[in-house]
Amino acid sequence: MARAARFTADELLDAALELAVEGGPAAVSIAAISRRTGAPSGSVYHRFAGREELLATLWLRTIEEFQQGMIAALAIADTDLAIDACLAHAFDWTAAHPQKTRLLLQFSAHDLVADWPESLGARVHGANRRLREAIADLARRRFGSVTAETVDRTVYALADLPYAAIRRHLPDGRPRPWLREFTAATAHRVLAVGQ
Repeated sequence: MARAARFTADELLDAALELAVEGGPAAVSIAAISRRTGAPSGSVYHRFAGREELLATLWLRTIEEFQQGMIAALAIADTDLAIDACLAHAFDWTAAHPQKTRLLLQFSAHDLVADWPESLGARVHGANRRLREAIADLARRRFGSVTAETVDRTVYALADLPYAAIRRHLPDGRPRPWLREFTAATAHRVLAVGQ
């Protein structure tokens, strides 16, 4: 009977997240993760082929978790409620996950992973495709068609605006309550039908 693993993949990824947020991607190494968790380096290599795969998995885990809530919000039938739910998710998720937020806002996937593992390429493309499709679907339901302009307006309102608000206040924690309300009002104006 095989012995149960003492360190889960998520525990190792959580240690990598802490290291990346504290010292940037260069601070993440198999040895550093081993020191942080007490896991033998062999345990880390048992779960991940190497540093690149570990960092790529960390990025994917984080972005998929965030995108899951966005996709659920975008699917709400009433587009006004969908807009509100998207913005609420962006602010609430980032408040609940400050380290994950810092990872997503401070680094791009390419900052973390210079040579993206082929084994994870399909997964990252799938995640991005699902979000693009959900955004296009909301644009279609809101404006009656999917054009470059309607998609751009939707991305601006539901991604760019909250990103700017959250990023600006990231060092000291949460954005001010008025900023959340202002972001929602602005998003609704950008996505007003007939403009």
